[in-house]
Amino acid sequence: MVSKEYFGQLLRVLERLCPLSDGFENALEPLVCSRQFTGPKNILREGEVQQQIWFVVNGLVREVSLSLDTATGRTSWFWYEGDFVFAHPGFFAGLPSLVEIEAYGGTVLLELSRVDLAVLMQDFEEGPLLTETLRYHNQAARAAHIGDLMNLKHAEMVRRFYHGHKAAFLTARAKDIASFLGIKDNGIHRFKKGL
Repeated sequence: MVSKEYFGQLLRVLERLCPLSDGFENALEPLVCSRQFTGPKNILREGEVQQQIWFVVNGLVREVSLSLDTATGRTSWFWYEGDFVFAHPGFFAGLPSLVEIEAYGGTVLLELSRVDLAVLMQDFEEGPLLTETLRYHNQAARAAHIGDLMNLKHAEMVRRFYHGHKAAFLTARAKDIASFLGIKDNGIHRFKKGL
């Protein structure tokens, strides 16, 4: 059973996406469970079909795109507190993931199985709207990040990321942040000094 505090946090985020019926909330609560990570943990590997969608209660999760130029892969996305974690584009289509997903130590996630999500989508009219809204927000955020990578200087990228996600600098490895921002590993410290 998930704590009332964690479930309440999930509901507040869902209600910002679309109005929820009491029936939906009551059906959702027993289907959600929590996971906590004491150290970094790979929760989805490339080629696997993601069987759960995760909600970040607190902590940080990163998406790793495998890359020939780095042995550990490239950080292609971060999810923060209040975000829903799903492989893009594989989760909703039930396709093998093209990326890996890693939760950092100290992260708490709520998870809902894809089977239970499918039942909610079928039984409640807000189900399809919620999933489409989640996908839309995710695609829009990714498109904005790609635009920033193409149009902003490195110093501006670091400044924006730092002011928007200070907690990530306390959790994520510097090389992961540098990779996400399109900067060489040793460059992130130089740009961070000016903040």
